[in-house]
Amino acid sequence: MKSGIKKYRITIQEQKPRLLVLCFALTAIVIACDQQEEKKESDGSASTTNTASEPVKPQEQKPFDRSILVGDWIRTDAEYRVTISELFDDGTLKAGYFNPKSINVSKAGWIFSEGAMKIYIELRDENYPGSNYNLVYYPEKDLLAGKYFQAVEGVTYDVGFFRKK
Repeated sequence: MKSGIKKYRITIQEQKPRLLVLCFALTAIVIACDQQEEKKESDGSASTTNTASEPVKPQEQKPFDRSILVGDWIRTDAEYRVTISELFDDGTLKAGYFNPKSINVSKAGWIFSEGAMKIYIELRDENYPGSNYNLVYYPEKDLLAGKYFQAVEGVTYDVGFFRKK
């Protein structure tokens, strides 16, 4: 039986030439791609969107009305509720969490970053030793969605909240 296994075993010495050829081929491909990129940049054939003589103007971002988040939000998979009552200039927010009874919110904050409104809510209570939500607001759907870290289990879930009407 051992002789059968040995018959199909390939030694490193036998693979060395193949590995060298593979490394050489990959190196040649990378160098060729870099040279093409440099050629495009030097002769101006790289794609540009501004062919006029005036400079490109950055898109103006409308200021985000953070008060849009004020209200009651119900989790899509259960009767858990987040209440946002105020967003402060310092990046904190006043929030409540209910399951169905009130759970202590130890930290809550917001930031408008990369064109998105993001909120963080941390819970500190019995059975909630640091569980937290990291959510993003999707204005086109009037939805908060993101991650919920359940600290007792050490598991993270995808979650969503819709606005209670």
